[in-house]
Amino acid sequence: MFTLLRAGPAGRRLPIFCVTFGLAAGLALAMTSYCPWYRYGPVRLRAWKRVTPRIEQAAADTRAEAEASIGQVGEFFAERRKGARAFAADVLSLGGKWEFVRGKFETGSHERYIEECFERRLFRPDELKAVIESAVARFVSEAQGRENRLLVDIRADLADGELAGQDYLPALHSEEEFRLRFQAMLEEILPVVGRDVGATVGREVVSFVGSEIAAQIVAEIGTSLAVRLGLSGGILGTGAYSGTVTLGLGLVAGILVDMALDWIMREAGYDPEGEIAAQVEASLARLESLILDGPTADDFPDYDPAAHPLADPKFRVLMLPRGEPIPDDATLNALFLEFRSLQARLELARAAHEKPGTLGLRNQLRRLDEGRSKLRESALRRLILEGGVR
Repeated sequence: MFTLLRAGPAGRRLPIFCVTFGLAAGLALAMTSYCPWYRYGPVRLRAWKRVTPRIEQAAADTRAEAEASIGQVGEFFAERRKGARAFAADVLSLGGKWEFVRGKFETGSHERYIEECFERRLFRPDELKAVIESAVARFVSEAQGRENRLLVDIRADLADGELAGQDYLPALHSEEEFRLRFQAMLEEILPVVGRDVGATVGREVVSFVGSEIAAQIVAEIGTSLAVRLGLSGGILGTGAYSGTVTLGLGLVAGILVDMALDWIMREAGYDPEGEIAAQVEASLARLESLILDGPTADDFPDYDPAAHPLADPKFRVLMLPRGEPIPDDATLNALFLEFRSLQARLELARAAHEKPGTLGLRNQLRRLDEGRSKLRESALRRLILEGGVR
C-alpha cells in the first residue's frame, strides 16, 4: 500500500509516511523555538498585547508633536516676511541712498547699513537661532511628557496583574524602579536600534536633553546653510570646526545684500519698493526651505563621490611629514579653513545624493522621533516580554 524505503545495513524497510511524519514533527519542534508563546509564555504576551495600543498611540502623538514644532519655524518666517516692505523702504530711503554713495568711499559701510535695516525690520540672526533651538526643545519636552504619561499608564495597567509577580517584573510595584529599568533598557539596546534607524544622534536619543539635541541640530543646519549659500571659509570654519554655529550676520543678511545693491543701482519699475519687498520675501522663503528641508542633490550637480580635498596639492602642506618646513600661521590657518569648507561641502553633497531626506530641521526631527519611538518600543518589549534580561 505504501512505497517502502531501504534503510540501515540490514536492509530494513520503513513506510514513507513514517519518514514524512518524522520530518514534519522535527520541523514543528524547530518552529516552536521561534514561537512567541513558547519563548515568552501567555502571561507576558497578554501583558504586551494590553499595552501595545498605548505604545502605538504614543508614537503617533510624538509624530504630531514633531510636525507642530516644525511649524513653529514656518510661523516665524511668515510673521517676519511682513517686514519686507518696510525693509525695502529703508533701503530706498534718502538715508539709504546716502549710505550707498558713502559706500563708494568707505568699504563695507553700505553693507552694514543693509544689515542694520534687516535686523530692525525683519529679524536678528540670534532670533533665528533661538527659534530653531526652541522648536527642537519644544518637541523634546512634549515627547518626554507623553513618554512619561505612557510609562505611568503602562504601570497602572500591569502593576496589579500577574506580570508584577516575583518571577516576572516586580519593578512594576515601584514607579521609580520601573523608570530606572526602562532607562537601563534604553542604554542597553541603543546600539542595535541606532543601526536600524541610522540616526545621526547617538547618546542624545537616550538622555533626550533638549538643549544638547538643539545645539547639535543647529550646528548641522548652520553648516548646511553656510555651504549652500557659498559663504566664506572663515564663517564656515568657525561653525564646522568648533561644533557650534552662530548664524552670523553674513549668514542671514548676506543673501540679500547683492540683491539690494542691484535694485538700488537699477531703481527701475513702477513700484521699486514692492519689487524689492517681493525679492526679499522670495529670499526668505528660500532660506526657510533650506533650514527646514536642507539642500538637495540638485544643489550639487558637480558631486564626485571619489573626490577629496586632500587630492589638491596645495592642501598637502596640512599633512607635512616631520622635518618639513611649516608655513607661517596665517597661511596655515587660511588653508585649514578652506580645507574644512571644501570637506564640509563634500560631506553635505554626499548626504544630499546618497542619503536624501536626512538634511534640514524637518528631517532631523522626524528621524529623532523615529529613533526615540523605536528605542522606546524596543525597551518596553525587552522589559515586558523578557523581564529586562538577555
